[in-house]
Amino acid sequence: MYTLATARGANKDKLLHGTGIFTDDFTNNRLLSAKQLLLLIQNVQHLCTGNDLAFQFGHSLVNTIDIEQPDLVAALKSASNFVGCMRVLSIINAQIFPFMSAHTFKDREHVYIVLQDSIGLRKNQRFMIEACCTALVAISKICVGRRLKFSFLFPFLRPKHIYEYEENLGSRLTFCHPMLSIKIPISELEIPCPGRHLGLNRYALKTVINKRLYKFSLMDKIRSQLRSKPNLSLPEIATLNGLSPASLKRALKDHHISFQQLVDELCCQEALYYLHIQKLKNEQSATYMRFNDVNNFRRAVKRCTGLTPSELRQA
Repeated sequence: MYTLATARGANKDKLLHGTGIFTDDFTNNRLLSAKQLLLLIQNVQHLCTGNDLAFQFGHSLVNTIDIEQPDLVAALKSASNFVGCMRVLSIINAQIFPFMSAHTFKDREHVYIVLQDSIGLRKNQRFMIEACCTALVAISKICVGRRLKFSFLFPFLRPKHIYEYEENLGSRLTFCHPMLSIKIPISELEIPCPGRHLGLNRYALKTVINKRLYKFSLMDKIRSQLRSKPNLSLPEIATLNGLSPASLKRALKDHHISFQQLVDELCCQEALYYLHIQKLKNEQSATYMRFNDVNNFRRAVKRCTGLTPSELRQA
């Protein structure tokens, strides 16, 4: 991103202002925090014009991986299919793109990849969505050799710079959708990778894991814990993460989110998938969402989505 901005004439000092990053850090390969990178990206957006910045950032991430992380590229190319590629990406996600993570829902015909904020992006979320989606398309070309049939479902209005979306993501675009997600046919996920090799994949993936420096953000750890046990309280989650309840609240506040917001976010994702997309009945949806009482299920759906289950099915 720094190289892209300087190539467009951005002042180097202004680019790094307030980030805690120095030009030597790039040549010395010093590890940078997600917060530092986010501040740098904010400066780039302020100093550079153009609607393609996020898309170019997504491409540059993949180009960097291709050049600097041969073991990761080997693990991707040697996977059996794109399911295997996604498994590799889930393991190394925090290392290569710490800004967002993903959770998947699966039915008989499609997989839905739900994108999630990992660090408290706030006003930078749309930029990172564009970059993340672009990177995923580029990685699919590395793995399978072509762009897969992704359908992108965005929660915001159709942008004026629609050409950039179509150029980088394809024509399967939906805007004003309730759930930010990427839909892909299962048949596409099962297309064999030309370079598939089980032995090489195991070796490359083991090497990637051993070199991994980052695992999960606090927000993603809590999401994982809540998906495993939805009824965990804030004090219980704090204990699992080696924190006091007060320290956990402060840490989440730094990410611009609260514990209850995380709980509601997961509830909202499941409600949108089971009710809005799958059109399941209340009883079945409640079972999948691990509610023993349908009335409690209705209240939870209304609280987290603002709509009743029947309204969600009709939305």
